[in-house]
Amino acid sequence: MVPTFDKFLYPVLNVLNDGKEHTLKSLMEDMARIFSLSDTDVAEKVSSGSETKLHNRTQWATTYLGKAGLLQRPKRGINMITPEGKSLLATGITEITPKYLGEHYPSFAVFAYGHKDKGDQENVAVDEPSKTPSELMDEAFGEINASLASDLLDHVKSQSPKFFEQLVVKLLVSMGYGGSLDNAGVVTQISHDDGIDGIIKEDKLGLDNIYIQAKRYTTGSVQKPDIQKFIGALTEQGASKGVFITTTTFSNGAIETSKKAAGVKIVLIDGDMLTKLMIENNIGVSLKQSYEIKRIDTDFFNEE
Repeated sequence: MVPTFDKFLYPVLNVLNDGKEHTLKSLMEDMARIFSLSDTDVAEKVSSGSETKLHNRTQWATTYLGKAGLLQRPKRGINMITPEGKSLLATGITEITPKYLGEHYPSFAVFAYGHKDKGDQENVAVDEPSKTPSELMDEAFGEINASLASDLLDHVKSQSPKFFEQLVVKLLVSMGYGGSLDNAGVVTQISHDDGIDGIIKEDKLGLDNIYIQAKRYTTGSVQKPDIQKFIGALTEQGASKGVFITTTTFSNGAIETSKKAAGVKIVLIDGDMLTKLMIENNIGVSLKQSYEIKRIDTDFFNEE
């Protein structure tokens, strides 16, 4: 397991104590060795999936140490310890935390808290110094989306079954099924007769159909007999692919039955997955505000 962010500050500075130039890549390799990280640990991603935890935490450690004046970057991509950094290590310190940096280095206090006054820093210090700013933002984003998903599912459950059938067809079309065909997806008129609530084209050419069953439940879960009925409906249509969508969950029996369906591929989408797909494809939601996270354009500074 990759240690928390605050555990990276001391070992990064200690590695730099040799006075040599170190790239971020070499520091990552040093951290992997110092923390005895496995290949699985090294490959572990942050919650957004945009980078590895090892890269994220090593990079932020160099940023924090740099803002405190403990390391410098004499040229792009190179990290070196400063006299101030050597002086700190010479005290015999074995642990460095963001709080410590804020209390002892005014330049870091300005960076982290927006002011040099130490008197009120404890009240405005980073709530979770064990995590990098980008990890905290990822987590906040996840919490906002989790709340949105919960509210979204409540709204979907409050609608009519007919509305839900239309919603799931619209969702699958927005995901790219059927391409630009005018009849890419339709809600059937026989939904209560044979267990088929909708039909959607698998691709732009309409070479195959995917059949849909939609269950808008407010409580309970989809059971084995529901899946068996859907399999029977697919078989009757000569279909090989189906999607069963519900606003609640699937019982273990329902899940196992879907896996064992002979000659038929069935994808199950429960309430949690449904709202996730709706948010990703902007179905039933609209953009409130957005934040752009920018980084240095190294190509710009390499122009002759």
